[in-house]
Amino acid sequence: MMAAPMAVAAPQAAANAPGQLLACRVVIKMEDGSRGEHNGLYYHRMDALNRALDLFPDAKVIVSLSGGKAHRSAS
Repeated sequence: MMAAPMAVAAPQAAANAPGQLLACRVVIKMEDGSRGEHNGLYYHRMDALNRALDLFPDAKVIVSLSGGKAHRSAS
């Protein structure tokens, strides 16, 4: 069994005002090479990343994008 990927975030302030939602695109790549994408609204990019980590604990790579900036998780 593979360990869950660890979230890695760049040290920067949130890109939105408190209470404002960001449009985020989450890209998930699984160990077997399959890939999926999801677009949604989140308060912060890390919320999108953490949600994907919860739903896909066996993912090899998860990237959360918004406004040209990314947060990435890799195993």
